[in-house]
Amino acid sequence: MNIKISKEEFDYIIKLECERHVVGSRLYGSNSEKSDTDILIIYKSFHGGSDLYYPNFHQFQYDDIENNVQYIFTSYEQFYRNMFSGDSTINVDVILFSSGGVSDMVYSDKLNMCRTYNIIKSYIGFARRDLKMIKRGKNKLFHIERGLYCARKLISGELPMLCDFNNFGNMDIDDLRRLEVELRGECNFLLDSGDLTLFPKRYILGSFINSLEEK
Repeated sequence: MNIKISKEEFDYIIKLECERHVVGSRLYGSNSEKSDTDILIIYKSFHGGSDLYYPNFHQFQYDDIENNVQYIFTSYEQFYRNMFSGDSTINVDVILFSSGGVSDMVYSDKLNMCRTYNIIKSYIGFARRDLKMIKRGKNKLFHIERGLYCARKLISGELPMLCDFNNFGNMDIDDLRRLEVELRGECNFLLDSGDLTLFPKRYILGSFINSLEEK
């Protein structure tokens, strides 16, 4: 859940910006001319230190209606906590498809970070939710296929690629439903067998620290 903030609060928090990433349809390449721009801002903690004592990990949201931009604000601790718990696939998308900042790591580190039970189940879970919403007349075929594709690639030990998104949204609904059930079963099996774990198998300290450990 995002907590909406005022213009005054936006003006304050934007000064704490550390990095920004375009997310949503403009990241996926599925946007139209009228699509808004979704921007994830990672900011420095208000306290200048840890966020561990914040009462919750909900992210802040500011809607810049005049410029058709939606800002989502998250601290680093919020970013990773929401990502690893499976609460947000947007944060995973930043790691997988964006560049610089939190996503600045080699292929093997990204795979270690994102190939977890919680993250894969979150992609499947959001796809399952959207499949149910189709019954109420909401067409989300692109997002369903995208989520299931990301889950399938990670299960297979590969990173999903943005270029593969170009033709998404044309799969038959019944085929998507069957794929969702198949992937959910496979994900649960891999957890039970120990091939998947809830969190990354190898802790990532960053390239600088890793280089020191290797000396």
